[in-house]
Amino acid sequence: EVMPTYVVPRIHDIVVGGTAQQGEWNRQPDQATAAEILRRARALVPELAGAEVVNHRVGLRPARPTVRLESERTEEGSGVVHCYGHGGAGVTLSWGCAAEVVDQVNALASG
Repeated sequence: EVMPTYVVPRIHDIVVGGTAQQGEWNRQPDQATAAEILRRARALVPELAGAEVVNHRVGLRPARPTVRLESERTEEGSGVVHCYGHGGAGVTLSWGCAAEVVDQVNALASG
């Protein structure tokens, strides 16, 4: 089974991750899962072989077949922008989705 794997370099550290476990809502890190994620990340980026693991985190990311990104007006006339369902791709999609959310908020604000 192919699992999502990502390696995200940041200023002072690198985030690695990637699971897709439908119906799993446990927020405690699983050591076997963490070891598998690290193995896959090191296969992609061999330079991670000697890297120190600083901590483990669990991120619950609800997903749906497609991202919902749309705006609407409520019966009271307020504007609502929906932007959810990114699943594990949230980090990747956030930049483009954020720009679209801004456009939709501006459109709602201008009438």
